[in-house]
Amino acid sequence: MEALNLNNKKVTILGSQRSAMGAARLLSHFGAKILVSELDADQFTAEKRHVLADIGAEFEFGYHSEDVMDCEFVVVSPGIPENVDIIQKLRAKGIPIYSEIEVTSWFIDAPCIAVTGSNGKTTTVNLIDHLLTTAGYDSYLGGNVGVAASEVLLDSLNDKAEKPIFVLEVSSFQLDNIDRFKPDVGVILNLTPDHLDRYPSLSAYYESKLGMLKNLDEHSVAVLNQDDEELMKRDIHFERTRFFAVNSQTGADAMLAEGILGIMKTEGWTPIMPAKALPLPGKHNLSNALAAVAAVLEYIDDPAVLAQGLMTFSAVPHRIEYIGKVNGVRCYNDSKATNIASAEVAISSFNQPLWLILGGKDKGGDFTQLLPLLEEKARGVLLVGAAAELIESQLGHSIPVKVFETIDEAVDHCFDHSEDGDVLLLSPACASFDQFQGYEARGDHFRSLVTKREGWSK
Repeated sequence: MEALNLNNKKVTILGSQRSAMGAARLLSHFGAKILVSELDADQFTAEKRHVLADIGAEFEFGYHSEDVMDCEFVVVSPGIPENVDIIQKLRAKGIPIYSEIEVTSWFIDAPCIAVTGSNGKTTTVNLIDHLLTTAGYDSYLGGNVGVAASEVLLDSLNDKAEKPIFVLEVSSFQLDNIDRFKPDVGVILNLTPDHLDRYPSLSAYYESKLGMLKNLDEHSVAVLNQDDEELMKRDIHFERTRFFAVNSQTGADAMLAEGILGIMKTEGWTPIMPAKALPLPGKHNLSNALAAVAAVLEYIDDPAVLAQGLMTFSAVPHRIEYIGKVNGVRCYNDSKATNIASAEVAISSFNQPLWLILGGKDKGGDFTQLLPLLEEKARGVLLVGAAAELIESQLGHSIPVKVFETIDEAVDHCFDHSEDGDVLLLSPACASFDQFQGYEARGDHFRSLVTKREGWSK
């Protein structure tokens, strides 16, 4: 993609979180004059001041001045919704607004694999990254996965990589403000309800996810989940489309057949490895693995290399992450489960009696859809955070629930009442921002509570 000439062009960055600061550094590197404008004064830190001073950026914290409008375009942080006053003012003046993923893509001069979907994104991009690395590529992983795409790109500019490929996890919020963003491989894992506190309708949220595909052309590859009814009913067709499937009987480019993960090659069905050899629990991870395989078929088609990559992959923190046992109770950190569908997947992964910690900042979902699983599996449902009373109102009439102020109290209650062979699962089905800075902080706190407990062992 042809990069823009930004030399001495004025650019406003709205917000000061990870991706905003990354965009400021990247655009400054390419000659832009940066203004970072952050409404929340509490976000101002010595570290941010040092970074902004180092790149010669102007900045304002605690307000948005009229200087915000004096720019060629605006880069908006994904946490800033469309309906806030400053966005409406910018729209009224016709000032272009882009996401950090969009502006980063202007400067990527290498193949790019981008992954979106309601659930499974982080595990899938890490699988893709590991497969590419196993095959000898120089893989650069970033986006919504923990390191901003702009930071990854900026760091890569100092490398002399022979076989670079960028792997990006992309959220719906990042796709809301794209213009030219066109990955070489665009992956949509699934479409399930999420972020109903942000979008006016479920349809609007789905359309945001489908924005991943809007710029794909005859040189691009779309990778789609053939098992996802919502995705398949949209009848998406591109000149180059690959499908992956765990349940489908109609065949796919990467699929599960009779307990074997395999791919379709010109010579026919080719096995990779037994599904039971994948070092990740749950049927959902078979789907994630097949999505990763379908995504890298442009670059790796050797089944032995694919098998080596899949079999040597380590679980990603905060995604059904095994922490250890406390007096016979196995503990799992699934803090990344920030919506109901993701928690449903995690609950389905266990057959043992389950203690489930739910709650946090509600995103507008219907928790009653968890009832069939919880009635079957749950020994106790422990509710925490701002959404606790809401969840209690939806579940409490059918199953026993107990409300706590904090995760600490919920963990204590579990260990006081659990039995050898039980499972403790943090899979909140909510965002973390009521009590934590992000799902990582929530998961780290939970891990600390478990590992410091008397009787803990790996």
